[in-house]
Amino acid sequence: MNGSAVDVVQQRLGLGCARLASVLGRDQADAFRLIHAAYERGIRFFDTANIYGQGDSERLLGAALDGRRKQATIVTKAGQYFPAWMNVARPFKSILAPLIRRSGVGSHAVSRMRAAPLPRNFSDSFLRASIDASLRRLNTDYLDIVLLHSPPADIIRTGEALHHLTNIREAGKAIKIGISCEDVQSALVALDDPRVEVIELPLWPVTAATNLFLDRARRQAVFVVGRGLMSATLATDRNDRWSTARAALVASLPRDEINRVLIGTTRLDHLNQVLDAVQRQETRCL
Repeated sequence: MNGSAVDVVQQRLGLGCARLASVLGRDQADAFRLIHAAYERGIRFFDTANIYGQGDSERLLGAALDGRRKQATIVTKAGQYFPAWMNVARPFKSILAPLIRRSGVGSHAVSRMRAAPLPRNFSDSFLRASIDASLRRLNTDYLDIVLLHSPPADIIRTGEALHHLTNIREAGKAIKIGISCEDVQSALVALDDPRVEVIELPLWPVTAATNLFLDRARRQAVFVVGRGLMSATLATDRNDRWSTARAALVASLPRDEINRVLIGTTRLDHLNQVLDAVQRQETRCL
């Protein structure tokens, strides 16, 4: 990679780790290879959550970044949790996951369960316990960014949950705090709270509301993380969806209102395709 492309990767891109160690994701060895490849090619921003892979995403990320923690920016989220019956099933995950990945049997059922909303708890005691557990899994004593995980607009408006995150930051467990939103409307509500330093949200397809949000966020110096390109594409074929998402991702990089764009993939070839496209674009601009 030329120097310009490396700068773009380091300063504008991140790896979305939502499906690392999930039943439909990749196994541990593949996840390690993906994280290491991302790091070696310049990515220093890693986005995870306490629920991803039932905590295994954080465990894998912490292990993979061992010895590189100070050079990496880690984002995690808290406020969602799995119902009891899913926790009971967790010990069988290591047996069932390889079977589902190889055969595809049960994958639709897993996808439906993943799409269902999870219970939420934004109380002080729950958030503190969640962050402490994330720190242990990530093998670190601080987090670069901690986000409330998809709170509804009324929770954002009251500001109580963000107050709890402020206490966590003041305790030295987080450098920046903010909110991971599900849509632009709730992100606009989040901008009304001056304590919000970071907002993560799906930014595609771009609408008038998206541009309004980005303009306000830039004026308020709020750090914006964009995600969700794959889910925003309309193509039915998965390869076509990825090609469309990749093109949209690369095209979004000149928009400096978006501080980080997440590459949400578990596949090394997809990661390399994005980074190769960035390199080609930067080479043409020289």
